[in-house]
Amino acid sequence: MKSLFEHCYQSAGAAPLDEKAQRLAHELASNPPDYYDSLRMVLLEGVRPVTKVRFPDGRVKEMLMLGSNSFLNLNFHPRVIEAERKAAERYGSGAGSPPLYAGRTGLHDNLEAKLAEFTGTESVILFPSGYSGNLGVLSGLCRPGDVIFGDSSNHASLVDGARLSGAELLPYLHRNPKHLERLLKKGCPAKGRLIVSDGVFSMEGSLAPVDELVRLKERYGCLLMIDDAHGFWAVGERGRGTANLFGMRDHVDLHYGTFSKALGSIGGFCAGSKVLIDYLRYYARSFFFSSAIPATTVAAVLESIRIAEDEPEHLENLRRNRDFFQNELEKYGFDTMGSRSAILPVLVGDETKLGRFQSALFEAGIFTNIGTTPAVNARKCRLRLNVMSTHSQEQLGCAAATLARLGKQFGVIP
Repeated sequence: MKSLFEHCYQSAGAAPLDEKAQRLAHELASNPPDYYDSLRMVLLEGVRPVTKVRFPDGRVKEMLMLGSNSFLNLNFHPRVIEAERKAAERYGSGAGSPPLYAGRTGLHDNLEAKLAEFTGTESVILFPSGYSGNLGVLSGLCRPGDVIFGDSSNHASLVDGARLSGAELLPYLHRNPKHLERLLKKGCPAKGRLIVSDGVFSMEGSLAPVDELVRLKERYGCLLMIDDAHGFWAVGERGRGTANLFGMRDHVDLHYGTFSKALGSIGGFCAGSKVLIDYLRYYARSFFFSSAIPATTVAAVLESIRIAEDEPEHLENLRRNRDFFQNELEKYGFDTMGSRSAILPVLVGDETKLGRFQSALFEAGIFTNIGTTPAVNARKCRLRLNVMSTHSQEQLGCAAATLARLGKQFGVIP
């Protein structure tokens, strides 16, 4: 049975193009899914462990935030706010131009140099968002006639970038190097070939087998790109990412990351050899047809990176909180799907049950996200819980107990 959003996405054939939109509007008005309200919540304050949220019906409630990717939660750090304030006084509020024209500042240079040092690479290119960067890198580097081998659970931006490139996209089974090798053996070695994978998979928190991907890319003469949006500053030694955790940092050709996860800001970057990055500056269309990241944001990101280096307790707290919360959830009988990151899924497996479970959690003052179609198969739909370094273990313990009480009520756990 198709979900509501799958049903309304399908083409209406010869009907007017707006018929799909009218169909969705009708369905949402007459029979909205239980989780629909959760997609329309409004934060009245910034992301903190407890923040004020306005419900669609106008109610305002203080809620425990388990729905933010700001893992280190540096958004309100005094040094970050001060860095952004100073940049605003000097550079104003926006870039006003692409980086290749008048949008590049000394702060952008400094950030690129800092990221090259962080990733152990020669060069870095910045993008205005994580999504747009993946589109630019894949469509800029690959062409019709090339082949992209992608994990079947890769982020949508990697899938969309591969499709936009015109290259042949060959998905391999999730975290399955044996299946990838079978595809590599069948492929034409004369073609340009790229293996691309998330480092941390965003809907389940599991890690890519980077060591195996490196072995295969070297054996079959491919380039390897790891999108570590959820790994950088959260996974590996000093937060240096998934490839670092596997001891493979220097064997990955392109390291991709964002500032919108652990650092809680906005923007994307790709790091690699000077030759590859210089090529992308001229062929990644989302780079040179987009305005640059504002200098205020760049200043905040730079300061966040410095804080992550100067104050390792933020990462230490994040990992302690993750371990504690995951242990509590599993103690109550929840399936956290083998997560090894700050993303903790709770498998539900039924969309109706998931919607009711999440609605009850919102009423109980716990802000959560869901993963369902099209992000994941409906039979593996789940809550998606994110831990931050600034949560207290008391808050997380109370949240786990509430999850358990409601999980039993809705049949998620025995």
